[in-house]
Amino acid sequence: MPQDPPIPPSAPSTPVPANSPPAATPSHAPRGVAAAATPASEKTTWRERIGFATGTLPFNFGASGINTIAYPIYNIILGMNPALIGVVLGLSRVLDAVLDPVIGSASDNFRSKWGRRRPFIAVGAVLCAIAFPLIWMVPSDWKGWWAFGYFLVAMLVFYAAFAVYAVPYLTLGFELSADSNERVRIHAVRAIVSKLTFFIIPWVFPLAQWKIFGSPAAGMRALGLVIGALFIVLAIPTVLLTRERFAKNAARQEKVRLLPGLKMTFRNRPFRYLVGIVLGMIISDNIVRTMGTHINVYYVFGGDKTAGSVMQASSQTFYAFAGLAGVMVVAPLATRFGKLRVIRVCLVCGIAAAVSQFFFYNREYPWLQFVSMLLLAPSFSGFWVLIDPMKADTADFDEYKTGLRREGTYAAVATWIEKTTLTAAIFLFGAALDWSGFRAELGGAQTEGSLLVMRLLFSAGPALVMLGSFALAMRYPLDDDALAAMQGELTRRRSENAAMPLANSLPKPQ
Repeated sequence: MPQDPPIPPSAPSTPVPANSPPAATPSHAPRGVAAAATPASEKTTWRERIGFATGTLPFNFGASGINTIAYPIYNIILGMNPALIGVVLGLSRVLDAVLDPVIGSASDNFRSKWGRRRPFIAVGAVLCAIAFPLIWMVPSDWKGWWAFGYFLVAMLVFYAAFAVYAVPYLTLGFELSADSNERVRIHAVRAIVSKLTFFIIPWVFPLAQWKIFGSPAAGMRALGLVIGALFIVLAIPTVLLTRERFAKNAARQEKVRLLPGLKMTFRNRPFRYLVGIVLGMIISDNIVRTMGTHINVYYVFGGDKTAGSVMQASSQTFYAFAGLAGVMVVAPLATRFGKLRVIRVCLVCGIAAAVSQFFFYNREYPWLQFVSMLLLAPSFSGFWVLIDPMKADTADFDEYKTGLRREGTYAAVATWIEKTTLTAAIFLFGAALDWSGFRAELGGAQTEGSLLVMRLLFSAGPALVMLGSFALAMRYPLDDDALAAMQGELTRRRSENAAMPLANSLPKPQ
């Protein structure tokens, strides 16, 4: 088994001003982080990259797949008020968000011969495999508040299990390499594998309607069992093929308490900016995925559930193919020109795609929506490839200031904030759909006024929030040149202090 390399100390020899990024590299130095070659010690094998990437499929089922499936099943098939569905999804994500920092801190401080993250991933995958099918097992004769209560309890159970899996999985991605460009390559492979999710999730609702199942509700129960089993199958490579490079040395570190760690994290200025950028994309992504089926079924196809759901699944499948191409373009561009520059371009493309949805989700020419997907796919795919490596960069900035490595806390706080925002977006989506005048029982007889409001939410909503993300990206303090200077300084400190005893080299948390 490969041995964990020592964690070199990085406490600065001279004080670093709080929240000030390092000075940019001199004019004669290579411009941007992309100019630096990846050290051999920081390179990962394809075995590790693919092993890590397979774990993203269960992650996507829990993070976004349920939102995509729940509204069609519980609203269109079971007739539940969309506002109540929003309440259930929102409350379950509140629990998920509250548990994230707890799980992150627990995994940081966990000690075992199997490491800190992988035991949590293994246990979380098994729990999710049990809990996911239960969401869709609501008895067919349960209506109204009985169905609402069942849905709420099942979702709370699932997201409690999902927190055990998700936070350690994301943290593991931070720890596979300390090199900025290698992180992009790792997450590019993850993004490519992640696209398989979008070949599966959009087809769940159409597949549930196959006559072989007898009814859509029965079809969803069967498919829920299959997806539940995939949680275990797809998590196995992540647990067995990756390694936690710093797990053994972490066992000798002082344990960082939860509240002091949270305070230190929120004082990190680049991290605050980055979270703000991410929130806009999360809201946009949620609107596009959750409302797309309703727009296709009730506006484009006039209430034809089969035709609308097939078109939605087809456009999302095309989106996945286009996203694969986008990842293959964005990753090398980021290593050449820098992550921040490419992120800004992705946001501009996303704004244009959102505006186009108002015109290209068209009754006469339904296939025009593929043009919107062609614009949207590289924007969203490229963004998510780069954002996790940028989160790891903010953890490097924390080390630059304090000498501490706290990946688990950063992953937990980021997901906590993101899920809290997603919860608010889910609440607002359900309420907005209800406020628009949409009523599932009307079928294809929705009013034109209601459909217009839905189309505006579907188009203007994502465009406006992505515009906010772009404004933050233009002010992001840790640009590519500053990042190169910071990582060079961290490498120098680690090299100088590598021989020092670990216990004496890391400052204790305040």
